[in-house]
Order: sequence, then structure tokens, then C-alpha cells
Amino acid sequence: SMRNILLVAAFFAVCGFSNHPPGKWGTLVISFEPQFAEKPLTLGRQLYHTRKGDSLYVDALRFYVSSISLHGKNVFYAENDSYHLIDAEESGTQIIVLTGIPAGRYQSLHFLLGTDSLTNVSGAMGGDLDPTKGMYWAWNTGYINAKIEGRSNACPTRRHAFEFHLGGYKAPYPTARKIELPLKNITVRNNTKTFIRIGADLATFFNKVHLGATHSVMIPSRQASELADCFKDILFVHE
Repeated sequence: SMRNILLVAAFFAVCGFSNHPPGKWGTLVISFEPQFAEKPLTLGRQLYHTRKGDSLYVDALRFYVSSISLHGKNVFYAENDSYHLIDAEESGTQIIVLTGIPAGRYQSLHFLLGTDSLTNVSGAMGGDLDPTKGMYWAWNTGYINAKIEGRSNACPTRRHAFEFHLGGYKAPYPTARKIELPLKNITVRNNTKTFIRIGADLATFFNKVHLGATHSVMIPSRQASELADCFKDILFVHE
């Protein structure tokens, strides 16, 4: 009936299924910047020191950022199919470009550090969720939310290696963490690019971990959940 056609048309107008419905829209470029003690992170060959007295090399840092949304007083934006694998080894993965963002002033950036339980139970997917990215376990444990690997003389392991593969979505030890970062003076303008720089400072993480005692966490566990709490604190917004 005509009424149904109008209802469908109204639904599409409200939900904005076209890429850019009428109105003012801008682009947001979010860059994640891996660091150690406020200097750019160098993988493999730079010796770092922690407050716990450990010295270490970082060989790998990878983590998921998903379910990105932006909140302002009168504006809101949420990314569809929002899954990004940030890899310290590949600078291209460290930049997320969001388009079609309603113009306005935004007060906070929200995302999940890791992937949600729904993703984990629906089986491996494509894109950044592709198992070939090396961040997927088995169907029953799902995705690894963060991987931190390296070497330290403090570790009594072969090659002095440490491996933190933080994953698991089931209670009581889920490892994904909700992040809310306050934004100052972030205004998205029509047809304009706005930039947000997010530091990811691993020193914050290693200052809380004693590598002599904690060096291999590879399964969902209380330890993985506690390390996820330490890991979430590495993120901050560069003013």
C-alpha cells in the first residue's frame, strides 16, 4: 500500500542508509601512536627499562580497536562494522579514517579495546578479523584482543622471551575493555578533515608487570584479565 511505501521511505530517511544524507559532514582521522616512555616505539632492537628494574626489547605489539563511537552534546556518530587491528609493525594500520561524521563538537571518543563477545561466538571473519592476521584462537576461545611480545633478561624462559596473548570473552575473565577518552576542542567541520592523535605508551603497561614472575600468558584466565586492566591504561589523547 502507499502507506507502507511511505513508512519504508521514512525509515530510510531517518536511518540514513545513503552514505551522506543531507546535512553537514566531515572526516575524522584517528592515529594510534605506539610509544615507550613518550618516545616512538622501536621494535626488536631498542632496549627499554621499566620502573620495576627490568630491561626489555619489544618485538610485537598488536591490538584490536572496535565499536568506535563519538559523543557530543547534540551530535553522535558510530562506525558500522567497526573492527581495526592496530599493528606497531605496520604504520598503515595505525590510521583509522572515519567519514560521514555529523559536523559539531565532540566531547568523547568511545571504543572497545578488543572485540565483543558476539564477534567471538560467530566464528572467524574477514578483513582485520581474518584468522591469517594471527589474532584468532579456536572457535571456543575466539579472538586475541592484544598481543605483546618481546625479550627480557628477567624472564627465565627460552631465549628470555615473554608472550602476552590477551584474549577470552567469557565470564569471569573477559579481556576486552571499554575505553572512553575525553576530547578537548575536537570540532568536526563540513568537508574538512579533523585529526585525533592517540598515544599507546607501553611503558605504562610494563611499569605494572614484573617480568620475572609474569612472562607467558596465552589462555583466557584471571591473569589475562588482570593484564588487560593494565593494558587499557596505555592509551591517552595527545592534545
